Amino acid sequence: MASCQALTAKPRRFLGAPSRWRKQSTLISGLGLLLTALALHAADATGVGEETFATAATPENPILHIGIVQRFGRSETDQVELAAPTGSLLTLEFPQADGSTQTQRTPRVSIGIVNRALTTPETVYRLILSSHKSFESAEANANHWQSLGISTEIAQPQEWQVWANRAYTPQQLIQIQQYAQKEGIPRVRLEVQERRERAELSWIHEHFRYHRTRLKVTSDAGYLRVNDHYYAGSITFQPNAYGSYTVVNAVPLETYLRGVVPHEVGPGAPFAAMAAQAILARTYALKNLHRFQVDDYQLCANTHCQVYKGLSGTHPRADEAIRQTSGLVLTYKGELVDAVYSSTNGGISAGFEEVWDGEPRPYLRPQVDIAHQPDQPFDLRQESDFKAFLARREGFNEAGVSRLFRWEFSQSLEELNAQLRAAQEYLGIPLPEWMTIQGLHVLERSVSGRVQALHVDLQTPQGLHSILLRKDQVRLAFPRLYSTLFRVEPLKQSGRLTGYRFIGGGFGHGVGLSQYGAYTLARRGLNAAQILAFYYPGTTLAELGSLSLQLPEVSLAFDSSQAQSWSGYQR
Repeated sequence: MASCQALTAKPRRFLGAPSRWRKQSTLISGLGLLLTALALHAADATGVGEETFATAATPENPILHIGIVQRFGRSETDQVELAAPTGSLLTLEFPQADGSTQTQRTPRVSIGIVNRALTTPETVYRLILSSHKSFESAEANANHWQSLGISTEIAQPQEWQVWANRAYTPQQLIQIQQYAQKEGIPRVRLEVQERRERAELSWIHEHFRYHRTRLKVTSDAGYLRVNDHYYAGSITFQPNAYGSYTVVNAVPLETYLRGVVPHEVGPGAPFAAMAAQAILARTYALKNLHRFQVDDYQLCANTHCQVYKGLSGTHPRADEAIRQTSGLVLTYKGELVDAVYSSTNGGISAGFEEVWDGEPRPYLRPQVDIAHQPDQPFDLRQESDFKAFLARREGFNEAGVSRLFRWEFSQSLEELNAQLRAAQEYLGIPLPEWMTIQGLHVLERSVSGRVQALHVDLQTPQGLHSILLRKDQVRLAFPRLYSTLFRVEPLKQSGRLTGYRFIGGGFGHGVGLSQYGAYTLARRGLNAAQILAFYYPGTTLAELGSLSLQLPEVSLAFDSSQAQSWSGYQR
C-alpha cells in the first residue's frame, strides 16, 4: 500500500482589506497570524483531478466521526451494502469473545440485522426533560437543568431531546420527575421500555453467518462504497442509545468538507460564496463535535448538522475553495463562532435568540439582507409592519435568486390536525383528547418578524383548550412550514373554518449567512471575507493553528496507511 502523501499547498493570495475589515482584525489578540481578507479566484474546473489533499491527522486536520446512517437496525429488513473499488479488498474487523480481533478480507459485503432473544429481559428507563426542533434549543435547556444540579444528555431519537443522565437509578429519575411536577415544569415524562430482544449485525463470509455488535470496515484503496455513495476513511457499525446502530464514517476534516461544500451551497455557486461556505463548514464542524456524545460520534450527515455525501458529488471548484481556505475558521473574541447558516432568510436575518433558546450571540443579530444598507433599522414586531415587509419583493439579496424568498400555500384543517397529532408526542406539552384545531393566531413576533409564540385553540369534548407554541416548536408542530417568518389567514366556507393560508418568506432558521444572499454578494464583487463580515459582524478570520481548541482525543486517531489516492477521488 502506498504511503500517505500530504499536499504541498498553493500559496494564498491576499488583497488589501477594506477599512471595516481591518478594524475587525483588532478584535483578537495573541492568535498569531490574523487574516484580514482573501482574494479567492475561481479555479479551473478541470485542474484538481490529479492533486491530493493533506490526509495526515493533525490538530489542523483532525479526524471527524460522522453518522451517515443514524438508525440502522430498527427493522430486520435494514441492509447496508459495502464494496471496495475494483482491484481492491475490504478489511472487516470485529471483536471476539476472548477480547481478540478477528479480520476478514472480501471485495464486498452486505450487512443486515437479526433480532436475538435476550436470556433476561432488559428494562430501559428514560426521563425526557424536554423536546426541541433544534440542537441549539436542546442545549440551552440542558444547560438550565445542569444549573439545577441535574446531569443531562442530549439525544436525537427523532426530534432533539434532553434526557436526565442514564447513570441515574430508576428511583432517582422518579425523584427528578416529582421535583419537576412540584415546580410546575412541563414536558417532563418518564418512558419505560422492556427489551426482550437485541438487534445484532449479521453478514455472511465464506458460507458462514456472523453475528456481532460492532464492526469496522476499511478498504485497501482508502475509500469504499456504502450503498450509493463513496466515502474516504473507515466505516464503523456501532450501537447507539436507542437499541439500534449507527454507521459512522471516520474521515479527515478537509476531506469531509469535500462532501459538504458542493451539497450545501451548490456546485454552481460563485466562487467567493463557495469559499465563504468552506470556511463556515469548517468552523461549524469543529464547533459542534459534541452533538452526538450520547451515541459516541460527533456529527450527522443531514440538515440537522451539515449535508454530507462523502466523495460522491465532489466538485473541482468546491475542492479549490476548500484548498484556498485550508485551515481558516471564523472567530469572535478568540473563540469559534456558532457558524450557523440557512438557505434563505426571507430578506432579513434572525437573531440567535429569536429562533432558539439560549443567550444572544453578538455576531448573530437581526439585519436586513440588502447589500448597500445592511444596518438599516427594521422592527417587524407589529403585524401591519410585518405584512408590509412581506409585500416587498425588490432590492433584497435573495430576490430573484431563491424561489423561497417569498412563498404562500394553504392547508386544510385535516392536514394541520394530522401534522399536530404526529408531533404532539415530541412537543412535550400535555394535551387532552382533542378533535380538531379551532384557531391559529400569531401572538408574538420578534424584531425580525419571526414567530415567537403561536396560539393554538383545540376543540375537546369539554370545550376549547389552548396551547402556546414557542419559537422552533412551531415548525416541530407544523413541519410543512418553510420558516417561522410567516403570517396566517383563515380559510372559510359558508362561515365554517376549513383551513389556513400561510404567507411567508425564507427557508430554514434564517440565522447567520444566507446561502442565496451570498450568491448575490459574490456576484457584486465581494470576496469571502467580506461576505462573512456582512453576515457575522464583529467576527474575524483566523488560522486554525493559531487557536487553542480542546478537540476530543479520538478525533486525531486515524490509520494513515488507509489514506491513499482517495483524496484526489472525484465522482
